[in-house]
Amino acid sequence: MRDMIQRPESMETPRLPDAEGPLGAAKGVDVRKYFYMIAKRLWLLLLCFMTSIVIMLVMMARQVPEYQATAKMQLTRSVGIPSNLQQRDVETILGDYTETQCNVIRSREVIQRAKDKLGLTPQEFGEKFRSMAVFPVWQTAILAISINGLDPAFCADYANAVADAYVDYKAAERSGSSQNTVDNLSRQASDLADKIAKMEEELLAFVRQNSVVGIQERGNVAANLLASLSKQSAEYRTQRMLLEAQQPLLTQAPDEVVLATLEYGLPTPAAAASSGGGRGVESPSGEAESLLEHGVVAPPHWDSLKRENAFLEAQLIGYRKKYKDEHPLIQETQQKLRQNEDALKVEIQFALKQYYSQLEALGIKEKAARQVEQEWEEQALEIDRKQKEYEGLQRNLARLQGLYDLIFNRLQEIDISAGIQMESVRILERAIAPGGPLKPRNLQSLFLAALIGLAIGIGLIFALEFMDDSIRFPEEVVRSLGTPFLGLVPTAHWKQADDASYWLGNVDPSSGFAEAYRNIRSALLLNPSGKPFRTLAVISAVPKEGKTTTSANLATSFAQTGHKVLLVDADLHRGGAHRFFGLQAGRGLTEILTGRASMDDVVQHTSVEGLDVIGTGAFPENPAELVLRREMKEFMAQAAERYDLVVLDAPPTLAVSESAVIASMTDGVLLVIWGGRTSRKLVAAAVRQLLSRGANLLGFVLNNLDLARMGTYGASGYYHYYGYDYRYEEDVGPGSAETARSAG
Repeated sequence: MRDMIQRPESMETPRLPDAEGPLGAAKGVDVRKYFYMIAKRLWLLLLCFMTSIVIMLVMMARQVPEYQATAKMQLTRSVGIPSNLQQRDVETILGDYTETQCNVIRSREVIQRAKDKLGLTPQEFGEKFRSMAVFPVWQTAILAISINGLDPAFCADYANAVADAYVDYKAAERSGSSQNTVDNLSRQASDLADKIAKMEEELLAFVRQNSVVGIQERGNVAANLLASLSKQSAEYRTQRMLLEAQQPLLTQAPDEVVLATLEYGLPTPAAAASSGGGRGVESPSGEAESLLEHGVVAPPHWDSLKRENAFLEAQLIGYRKKYKDEHPLIQETQQKLRQNEDALKVEIQFALKQYYSQLEALGIKEKAARQVEQEWEEQALEIDRKQKEYEGLQRNLARLQGLYDLIFNRLQEIDISAGIQMESVRILERAIAPGGPLKPRNLQSLFLAALIGLAIGIGLIFALEFMDDSIRFPEEVVRSLGTPFLGLVPTAHWKQADDASYWLGNVDPSSGFAEAYRNIRSALLLNPSGKPFRTLAVISAVPKEGKTTTSANLATSFAQTGHKVLLVDADLHRGGAHRFFGLQAGRGLTEILTGRASMDDVVQHTSVEGLDVIGTGAFPENPAELVLRREMKEFMAQAAERYDLVVLDAPPTLAVSESAVIASMTDGVLLVIWGGRTSRKLVAAAVRQLLSRGANLLGFVLNNLDLARMGTYGASGYYHYYGYDYRYEEDVGPGSAETARSAG
């Protein structure tokens, strides 16, 4: 029998179902779940529904009948008017035209005209009038004027008065717009005529003072002269720069090179062009030849002097071979050489003098050309300024003349279009007195109130459901805490009596209530953790969750299978497991822990074969200290040795401190959760506390679960199908009433 509780090692650990599997919520939208949520708080839905209906009835009873009359007006625009005849400067409207007209109807001027047509005093008008609405009919050019009031005849008269006032307003607007336009344009035309006359006088005076006749031709002549002077100044500058570039080179060159370079300062046109460095500026050609021909400058003869010097030097060398230096021939030859050298020096001095003269002359010509060029440039700028000023005066005069012509043509167009109606307003339907009130509409109001009440009720139901933190379905613990689900205990529906009414010995074995504990027993035998256990602690997070009932029924269920089971009431604060079996508390666990009795002295036998019970005994003042004593461990070891299974009804985990200590001493812990009441946060705190103390949490049992909410799994239908009804088989008289009592 012991081997049935000790799990065979070869047996595989069963795999927990996914949260989306049989224990999880079905995929998609579960309509039955939402239906149960509404049915569970149907009283709240009915309360909101009735409250909304009552409020609407009170409002309807206090509401004064209100009537409505509507007049319709049609807005039209004339077709076929040329664009140049349309008075855009007067009639242009920014934004939506229809909306603009609606605001015109609601304006103070139109409303005042309508009130004047009615002839009512302000007090009489205020007593009958409630509101006015002006709006276009769908997407048409028809405007509706709706008047709400307390008198049907007043509503119709006032709507027609507003329509008539708007027609009069538009007629006055059209008649005054053309005249205002003519006056404005005539005033502008007169001002422009005066400006044109003044501008013409200024233009004539400018022509007389500045001689602007032929000013363009004079400007062209000045431009041509400036171009010619600029070219000539560039030529002089180029020649001067060439001569200045030769000056540093001549100081280091031999006499022959100086004479060959200068040639008396009269460079030929070919030499000037080649020395210009590709500037493309030509020197005056034929200048040296013309001076030679007129006898101004003698032709150069330094070449003949050089030849003669060479000849004399050769002759002197020959004489010296034959004669001494005092010989007359040598003296004569040396005398001629000295004369030739002096002549060459004269040639060089003359050439240099001509060079500097030519350089100075070119500088004077360049300055003169530049000065003349500046004078012509100033004159050309002055001519250009006068020309631009004259053109500006002409443009201003043309602009004024164009504006004057445009205004004059506009005046003619207005004369033509004065008789053409750009837009028209006519009353399409006049308002008539309504036959019945607009408000209150009893049927519509009640229907709307009913919808509002239902909507508020459903919203409150879903809000309360959303704020409800209790654990209502098994998958909530599996998904959020990862704790295995071992089974559920349905709500027991029978008359409330004593605790023994919920013990399996007093319940129909074929009921769903009894079958639930058999399922939990099977789940424990197929221990999900895979670890064998001999001692089992049944614990809850908070008090009154049904752990004592669960302990007693599980112990009974195991005993019915032939196990030798010991039920120990370890709740030393308020234990009551003995009441399920009709036993007395007497002496129990307290006496064992204090050493005043042994286990054999306090064990009580029940009517179930194989099931023994140890009560709490006297309630001690220090239960936490007693549990930590050595006697507690010895008792647990002795009980596990003598019994197949020891079930301890431990106190709530979050209520007392010794609960976690008891759980750590057992082989396994079963957590009992009251369905629909215990907070998920409290369960999580209890699980963390148990795990932190080293307890082996086998799983949880969801107690007091209304199977009606389990429509997702079809559990209620299955229980009924197999005959496992969870109600007592009892005759219920006409005057008796059933009460729902949890299994705790």
